[in-house]
This record gives sequence, C-alpha cells and structure tokens, in this order.
Amino acid sequence: MSIASSSSRGIKHALARSSRRASSRLSQQKIDIPSFLLPGLSVRHQSTSSEPTKRRDKERYNYNTSLSFSDAPDPDHVHWRRVTASELTSRKEPPTRVKMLVRDFIDDSLYNPNYGYFSRNATIFTPPKEGFDFSSFADTAAFQEAVAERYEKEYGLEPTTGQTGGLGRQVWHTPTELFKPYYARTLLSAILQSYKLNHFPHEPLILYEIGAGNGSFMIDSLHYLQQNYPEIYGKVEYRIIEISASLAKGQKERAEKEGFGDKVTVINSDFFKWDGTIDGVSKGGEACFVVALEVFDNFAHDMIRYDISTLTPFQGVVAIDSSGDFSMIYEPITDPLIRRVQAYKRLLPPSSSTTPPLSSPLLYSGLLRSLYTSLPFSANLSQPDFLPTKSILFLEHLREKLPNHRLLISDFDTLPDAVEGRNGPVVQTRYGGSMIPCETFLVKQGYFDIFFPTDFELLRDIYSVIMNSPSPSSTTTSPSTSPSSAIPPTFNNSSKQPKPLSKDFFSGVQGFRRRQVNIYKHDEFINKYGDQQQIIEKTNLKNGENVMKQLYDNAKVMF
Repeated sequence: MSIASSSSRGIKHALARSSRRASSRLSQQKIDIPSFLLPGLSVRHQSTSSEPTKRRDKERYNYNTSLSFSDAPDPDHVHWRRVTASELTSRKEPPTRVKMLVRDFIDDSLYNPNYGYFSRNATIFTPPKEGFDFSSFADTAAFQEAVAERYEKEYGLEPTTGQTGGLGRQVWHTPTELFKPYYARTLLSAILQSYKLNHFPHEPLILYEIGAGNGSFMIDSLHYLQQNYPEIYGKVEYRIIEISASLAKGQKERAEKEGFGDKVTVINSDFFKWDGTIDGVSKGGEACFVVALEVFDNFAHDMIRYDISTLTPFQGVVAIDSSGDFSMIYEPITDPLIRRVQAYKRLLPPSSSTTPPLSSPLLYSGLLRSLYTSLPFSANLSQPDFLPTKSILFLEHLREKLPNHRLLISDFDTLPDAVEGRNGPVVQTRYGGSMIPCETFLVKQGYFDIFFPTDFELLRDIYSVIMNSPSPSSTTTSPSTSPSSAIPPTFNNSSKQPKPLSKDFFSGVQGFRRRQVNIYKHDEFINKYGDQQQIIEKTNLKNGENVMKQLYDNAKVMF
C-alpha cells in the first residue's frame, strides 16, 4: 500500500528541500521534460490539452466548469461510457472516451495492475539491516544527510532523457523503515498494553496488518515479542492482507527467512474484496488488532463542490476525451457511497469538517450568497471538497468482517504542496532525483503518486457512528452499494435533516470492548507508549535531540 515519499510525507526538512526547490531548478536548467508531464507541472488553470490554447469565453472564465477553468468538456461526453476502476483492471493502457468518479480515476491511476503507479518500478526505501545507529549522529541534520546519502547510493539518479525521462524508479520511506526497530516497538507497546489488560492469557494475540510493504513492522514486532515477551509470542498469530502479489510473496519469504513462517499468514487480496475467511474458515468472531500504517493516505477520495447559492452538493466526474485529455463534469449526487458519507457527516456535530467549505458569512446567510453570486466573475461553486470515501468504505468493511477488532492507524494529517481544496491531495513524481509536486490531480495515469491528508477527527467520529450501528451483514445488500446499510437507525433517508448526535455518542466504540478512541500527535504517542530506556533513549542523537519524535510532526496516530 502507500508509503511515505521523500518530499511531502515524512522528513520535511533536508529531504523535502528537493521538492520545494524543484520548480526553481526546472526554470534554471534546460531539462527535457516528457511532454505528458507538462500539464501537471505547469501553472494551475492551464488546460491539459496538447493542442494550441483555445480561446476562452471571458464570461465563463471563473465559472467552475473545470478545476483548470478551461473550456467546457467535449459535448460528446454524454455518449461516453461510464466506468469504474475495477472495470479497467484488464486494460493495458489508460482508457479514452470514458467518464468516471474522481475516486475511480485516482484508484485507476494508482492501482491498475498494468499501468498504475504502484505497478511501475515502485520501491520502498530500505535502511541498514539493523537500522541506523542514532547515537552516532551529531544532530538531526547529520541524520538527514546520512539518509540522503544512502538514498542516492542505493537508488541513484535517473537520466533525464529518453521516452520517460527520469521517471524509472519511485522510492518512498516510512517511519517504520527509518526508525527500525524502535518505531514498530512503540506501536506494539500500545497494542500489548490493551491486550494484556483485556485478553491475556485466555485469548491469542491476533494481529492484522493491512498493506505491510516490505514486512518490516511484522519482523520488528515478532522479534520484539520473541525476545521480551516469550509467553505472548507463543500465542501470537500475525496476518497480513496485501493487495500486491509481489509484495505478498516478499513478505512470506521474509517471514520464513526470519523463522516466523509458522506465525505469519499472508493473504494476497484486496481488503475491500476479502470475505473475512482464511482457508475457508470465518475469522469474524475473534478479538483482534488491525494495524494500518501509512495506508489511508493513498485511499482514493471523491470530490464534491457546492452550489454557492443553494448549498446543493455536486459530485465531480472526470471525463477523458479521445486524445486522453481530462476535464471535470459536475452532476447531482447519485453515487451511493458519496451519499452515505454525506449522511454520516450530517449526523455529526457541526464543524469545519462537516459543513460546506465556505466562509462563515456565506455559509449562514442566504442573502449574502445571493449577492455574492450576482457579482461579475463570481464563482458559482465552492472550492473542491475531497471526501474520504474509500477510507469510510474500509471502516464499513472492517465492521462487517472483523467486528471484534481494535484499530490502530498512523498517517499524515497535514501535507505541504497540496492541490487546492479541503483535504486536497499532494500529487508528485520523482524526476531526475527530485520530487516534483503538481497542482492538479488530473495527470497522466501511472506516473504520479496521489496521496491525501487524513482528517483524524472526522475519521474518528464517523468510525464511532459505524461501529455503534447495527452490522451491515444483517441486510442482504452489499455495503458498497447500499446507501443506508451502515447508517444508524437515527438517520432518515428523507429530505428532512437528521438531528446531529450528541458528543456523548462519540465517547467510545463497540467491539470486543467498548472503548474510547484517542488521537495522538506523533510525538505524544511516542511519549505515552515508548519505553524511556529501550526506545526513546535509543533514538536520541548526540546533541540530545530525539529524531523519532522530531521528524514526522505532520503525522498522527488513532488508537
């Protein structure tokens, strides 16, 4: 699954400088950038068309027909086929003359098995086998330089010529890899605290990891249990659900090489399609812990925009013409998953995450909205609002297949260089050794990483609604298509606005125990669960700085 890149996701200082300086370097150096990269790397509001710029209708320049404010889409789009990402998995090349929801476009761009981003020479940064010797570095800058040197030594710089220029290898790093084995031990310490309080010694420790990458968290965790908690290690069952066949094979081989073959089960499946069984046996009744590290950021989002006059939301649809150029179409919301997410948000107390992305005067005054939209060149739609639809679908599927779980999520809550809009993504690619951010998600499929910040407060509240609701399995309709299968009984599908739930509703969620769900900043979580001598002091630098707490300050943990 997704992992941290060297510009926006993790180390935001020395390694991120290449991203922030990329645009200036490109203007100073004569680099032959492949033509298909130019639209994404150019200034926002520029058409993605390779044809000469068409004359724009000045009266519609800011009329929000497209994220790029270009001309209206091809009028023939009404005849184009509507597709989903799952319907495109057998294609060898990106489709043309089709329409799809924004989440399907992003899913197809990232995960298509033939041309998706994660199918193209994607590599996870690997530190020394035993991890870095943190006490040997004078300060954070010295550590960052060591990481950068290993990065260049292991992966080098691609040439900037040829058909794809310097786009051969895309490399990411994660806190699990950079701070091995101490980051994994910190996360596992939190899990062990809950396990020993509620389950030990009568129940096994069952761990699910969604998207395990190189398997580093698995190996570090099992070594830690084996060495420090042999009585728990004897009861551990580690299960990985991995969509990538190559990564799943590597995880299984690594587990066997380290002597954990009898402890680890690798399920090569898309989690959204997993039926909740292993070797035909249902695992839904077991108490378990589910770990998702840097996974939610690459879950595709949908995009909606609100009519400023009426506050009516419209779903965004990506239209791809016969030349492979993109445009945006906005239509009334008909997608069941978008409707369901909107329904969840209406149940929550009003906040900046649940109301339309407008300023307070416009949001609460119809008269001001009417006056505003009557002004010349005024926008008729709000800024884009990116909805975490796949993240919510993940939580619903988790509720259905593993209802007795406790969930641990670690991801990024803010990202620099993001696309305009609420919870807008970062879109970037590695070119000639530099991570280059783009200003639109409408970029050539397969060549760009697209990842989102996580609104942890919104995610926690919707998670509480889902987990405190009747199980979707009680209905006969698939949770991915039913607009009401996971909505609490208090929701009414009529046009009448539902009454928001009280704050007391979010005090805890059901599962194997009713429990409070907490959100921690990265350093707060380390301070709470990291052992002072065995973990925190081991990651101190010579000058006393703790590199594990200091870096990744744009990350949070939900547990």
